Amino acid sequence: MSVQQRARLRQQEEITGRSFDAGTMQWLVDRNLGAEHVMAYRLTVNTDSTASHAHPGAEEALYVLQGTGEIRVERSRHTVGPGQAVFVPDGAEHSYVNTGAQPLIIVGAMAPPVDPAGIRPAIAHRDLTQTAATGIDERGVRPTLMDEQRVAPTMMGERSFRVLVNPDVGCRQMTQFTGVIPTGRAPLHAHPHEEAVYILAGTGRLWIEDQPVGELRPGSVVFFPIGVRHTLENTGREDMKVLGAFSPAGSPEAKLSR
Repeated sequence: MSVQQRARLRQQEEITGRSFDAGTMQWLVDRNLGAEHVMAYRLTVNTDSTASHAHPGAEEALYVLQGTGEIRVERSRHTVGPGQAVFVPDGAEHSYVNTGAQPLIIVGAMAPPVDPAGIRPAIAHRDLTQTAATGIDERGVRPTLMDEQRVAPTMMGERSFRVLVNPDVGCRQMTQFTGVIPTGRAPLHAHPHEEAVYILAGTGRLWIEDQPVGELRPGSVVFFPIGVRHTLENTGREDMKVLGAFSPAGSPEAKLSR
């Protein structure tokens, strides 16, 4: 099977979710889709609810799409809203707490991929002073909050991106970023990393090699294996905004030569 055949386009509303007491989890990109380096999810936390878990063996980078709340990672507490990202170190127990009047919606990634059955529930710590650090201090890796609006954009031609989570904040396995794509179509390119992309705003078209694959809209999910030549075309009048995560970690500008 060629790398072009393994690239996938999905629509979030068509992906089956798993409901639990606090909300709904959807796996956007996982091993079943062919992912070997990074997996992605969409989590909805109901009002006045808390979801808590840990996943030994994988780092996590999450981005708040809608709603307000707290992300609690071991002894750290981060108040979050739309456009903010949090890095969760490997194995750290963490909670997604909805403190607002609307659902708290998070899109995130984990690297490397893990078996969802191996993600263990954790007890939500309401008194953070009693929380154990589970070895984070020894590794020198700490949870980190990044505000998208405080990150200077990097220009890449007419396109731009903001890196939110990468090795600079202690995330060894992946890079998380948001990107802005103006109207038009950039040249085909391929990356030395595996990538999961979620469309936040705008409309467009996905190209693999010289073939149009499908239409893009908010909630579209694209999975690119390493080496797939692709481009995202913005067919609308407004900018297209994307959220991406890739592994191995590096720069969104990194490209493979033919």
